[in-house]
Amino acid sequence: MKKAKPDVPGIIAGTVLSGAATIWMLTDNGVLQTDDLGVSSALLLVAAGIVGLAASHRS
Repeated sequence: MKKAKPDVPGIIAGTVLSGAATIWMLTDNGVLQTDDLGVSSALLLVAAGIVGLAASHRS
């Protein structure tokens, strides 16, 4: 039986969209300031990528 490959373009698109939506929601609600976006956005995108990779592994 062939092993399912992860959907790489879907993972990348999902990572960018979910990270951008999270950053937008946090700045819109005043949780993050625009001065803090550099490191925070990188960490959020990495976390979204890890979640996307974990969710893409199908049995």
